[in-house]
Amino acid sequence: MDEVAAFEQAVLAQAPPGALLVGASISPDGESGAALTLHPDTHYPMDDVFVREGARWELRSGGGGDGIGWSWLGPDEDVGVLRFSGGAPADATAALVTLQGVQHRVPVRHDHFLFVAWNVTSDAQPRLDGFE
Repeated sequence: MDEVAAFEQAVLAQAPPGALLVGASISPDGESGAALTLHPDTHYPMDDVFVREGARWELRSGGGGDGIGWSWLGPDEDVGVLRFSGGAPADATAALVTLQGVQHRVPVRHDHFLFVAWNVTSDAQPRLDGFE
């Protein structure tokens, strides 16, 4: 099993039973992860950041709702992880998100998308350009 699949399993193991995983990403150094799950009853988005503790992933911070989230990961005071999520049309397969002049194609799962950028400053502003 690859590292991202193992991280996704760890995220779902800590989420409420029946939660749906929209997306997950692991930092370039492999020490942090970000994920968006949907609550099983309400489909409310849960935006979580995890840190690796040995062989386990521990929840560092969590939030809810769609939109832009940013978390400091240290040691630089203004560098961290940006998460941008939202709902998508039922027939969409990808969201087109632009950050710092570069457009990214982000998969849509369960009618939502999650874009993650590591090692960016808190003033980074992603833009949703549309859906495919």
